Amino acid sequence: MADDFRSALLWHMEQHGTTTAELVAKTGVSRDVINKLKSRTNSSTTVENGMLIAAFYGKTLNDFVSREESSSSSRLMALFSLLEPGERQLLEAQIRGLLAQRGA
Repeated sequence: MADDFRSALLWHMEQHGTTTAELVAKTGVSRDVINKLKSRTNSSTTVENGMLIAAFYGKTLNDFVSREESSSSSRLMALFSLLEPGERQLLEAQIRGLLAQRGA
């Protein structure tokens, strides 16, 4: 079990074959921050960056650090948190539309 964010990051990157470039592109966390986390033993990051990285793996921050499997609702919430407000509204409208079709 990981006891810190850095250990969890290295573990997840290895398990999923994630590159630094992929994390930077998909999370918006800077290359410098990710490289610092990877190379410095006692390094840490902001909660916001941690949440973005955890969400990339479809996990909450707690599940990411503890290397726990997330429930499907936790994965969806983690991914949802990566969206911009307008994208969230669009997704919510689409879900409501799908549910309304069921009732028709």
